[in-house]
Amino acid sequence: MKIRILGCGPSQGIPSISRGFGLCDENNPKNIRTRTSALIYTNDNQNILIDTSPEIRIQLLRAGMPKIDAILYTHAHYDHMGGANDLYAWAMDKKITLPIYLTLQDAERFKQQMEYVFKTPETQTAFQLNIIEPFKPFYVGNTKILPIRQYHGDVITIGYRIKDFAYSTDLKSMDKEGFEALKGIKTWIMGVITPRESYKHIHIIEALNWIKKIKPERVYFTHMGQRMDYDSLCHELPESIRPAYDNLLISLD
Repeated sequence: MKIRILGCGPSQGIPSISRGFGLCDENNPKNIRTRTSALIYTNDNQNILIDTSPEIRIQLLRAGMPKIDAILYTHAHYDHMGGANDLYAWAMDKKITLPIYLTLQDAERFKQQMEYVFKTPETQTAFQLNIIEPFKPFYVGNTKILPIRQYHGDVITIGYRIKDFAYSTDLKSMDKEGFEALKGIKTWIMGVITPRESYKHIHIIEALNWIKKIKPERVYFTHMGQRMDYDSLCHELPESIRPAYDNLLISLD
């Protein structure tokens, strides 16, 4: 199994139109970050997309435009759902129905955002909405997926565990059940936006404390903001913890 980090940037991307590169070295291409999405290549030839960032078209083309078998959503914020129209157009052209997995609340927001899709029976066939609940496993093909409840400020988001891999972005806290669900993972992709305290996101010190608690073998930071320079992080962090970069391919076996 492999995972490709399609995008690892914050809600405005890097460079942003308001802050540019911030403290990130603009001469390092690994600091150019589109908004956060990922693609899982499973052992049974299923390609599972996590979130559809506003740059999903560019990200998938850069990845060679692989087939998509399902989409998992972490939550309904625009920087994670804004590219859904590109997958709608792809599904209609391919004449397929694309399964989407998300919470009931996020499904309602998805239908509002994609209202024009759900107006006619013909276009409705592009998406099949499947409602998930935290800590109730489901399958995509032969791949078992465990959704994990997270708290992102006043919003509940979903992390995902597949075998000994977990993907956790846009979160500030988890309850005991969430940490229990992460025990035994070997690879952890975490959304860590800043070195400083944040109301909605974990920062570096919090992330390091969580890592000590869960003890994964490898960790990659994603959803990184303008204070998270790639080379500086590589210098400051242990070798088992690395910043991700756009189009990074990670082997999970």
